[in-house]
Amino acid sequence: MIRDYIDSSFDTKYLNDFDFIIALGIYAKNITSDIYINPLLDMQVKHYIRYEAGTEEGVAALFLHDFYKGLNLEDYIKTLDYGYLTSETNISEEEMQEIKKSFYSHKKSLLLFGSNFYLHQRSKNILNIFSHLAQSINIAFLGSDTNRIYTIKNRISNIEKISHLPENNGCIVYVDSVLSAQKPLLRFSQEFARAWKINNNDCIEICFDDFKIKALSILDSALSGVIGILSIDENINCGYRYKKVIINKVS
Repeated sequence: MIRDYIDSSFDTKYLNDFDFIIALGIYAKNITSDIYINPLLDMQVKHYIRYEAGTEEGVAALFLHDFYKGLNLEDYIKTLDYGYLTSETNISEEEMQEIKKSFYSHKKSLLLFGSNFYLHQRSKNILNIFSHLAQSINIAFLGSDTNRIYTIKNRISNIEKISHLPENNGCIVYVDSVLSAQKPLLRFSQEFARAWKINNNDCIEICFDDFKIKALSILDSALSGVIGILSIDENINCGYRYKKVIINKVS
């Protein structure tokens, strides 16, 4: 489905044409941005805004509300419950205004979104939102291999009503396929360790809905928040990368 929305393809040098970049839902060390908007809390990132994992459709709707300049969606935008969207995504109105001010204060800005938006179960509606938004601002997405940038077509498609955003309660990990990893590693913060009662260098079993993985736990001082990062040496086709799991210690 994502192919239907591709306009043009570029390597990452394409980003050099912009003087301001918002990285939306991207976890890739080769991408440098001015504002990083992601569920993962990385202490090494200077300008960071966190949204709740799973609420990508709501995040897309917030950008549509604040950045769309056309008239075709005027009635639809009026139906958006802005207070609900900010509450459920955890991105405040003040943060959105700060993003907007920074975006428009530069000569050439780009909104770059990652795979969690087009692998989401509501990806069709999310992509329809972004295709309308492409009429008003520069917008592109990062390929799953993080080496290609794709601009998005200005497709005129119907946008569905956003009635409910999911709640991701429980233990959440981000699945990061690192082909150079020698064995599965779960990196996490002090908050994650306290919440799920695991320690540095524990041997653990991570239980997904339909499979299990044994991994070594690594306490990472660069991380914060209660989402862990599972680095694996195989490309598991798990779709959307934020997963609810159960963690058990292996004796």
